[in-house]
Formats: sequence, structure tokens, C-alpha cells
Amino acid sequence: TSATSVTLPYQCTTYSSINEMSRLSNYSSCCYCDSSYNGWYRFIGASGSQLITFPVNTGFCGTNAPGWWNGTHPSTVGATANGNFCANYAGYICNPSYSIASVLATNCSGFYVYYLVPLACPGIYPRYCTM
Repeated sequence: TSATSVTLPYQCTTYSSINEMSRLSNYSSCCYCDSSYNGWYRFIGASGSQLITFPVNTGFCGTNAPGWWNGTHPSTVGATANGNFCANYAGYICNPSYSIASVLATNCSGFYVYYLVPLACPGIYPRYCTM
């Protein structure tokens, strides 16, 4: 038998790290907004390891508009999947006024990295939430 190696895409080695406990889906506090992220990021340490893929209630993960990734994490090492950012706000689990961002996720063999875009903060505080 022979081993097959996979060449990981550049984003698996060229990313910024986010380590904030307040991002966790069960963390109750308010109010931070993700208006400055733009590029590839990995969630580490206190922030958990990946974006949540389900809505959580307002007031959790450090915001009044908790965000979740409406997508499926790629199971193949080196693969990238596309999904949408959804913000739970004003009775909508994917509020159309604040849920327009496309988010990419790449499987980096043991962890995921995400291409995050700046979120608009017009009086509410959409935020990428983790687990």
C-alpha cells in the first residue's frame, strides 16, 4: 500500500486566529459586532473551533444578533464549501436584512478556516458565533 498526500490550499497556512470566549454559542453577553474581519480566519482556544451551523437565541455569543453559518462543513481534506451567514434577529432565524454575507469554509485536516467578510452594524450587532 502507498500513502496519498494531499496538498492543502494556501489558506490552511495563511490565516489569522480568533480566540474570544464571548463568541461561544452558550456565552451570554452583549454587544460586539464583526465589522472588521476580511480574509481567512481560524477559531482557536477559548473561542471554540468552528462556526455554529444552527441558530441560537438573541443575547448569546456576545451580541443581540447571533450569527450562524448556513452551510455544511466539507468532509474532504483540502476542500472548500460555500454557505451563507445568517443573523438571528427580530424574530427571524435568518433575518434577510442582515444575512447577506457569503462565507467559505476549508477543511485543513484537523481544523477549519473560514473566509469571513465585514458585517454591517447599523444599530444591531451581527457576529460570527462558534462552538
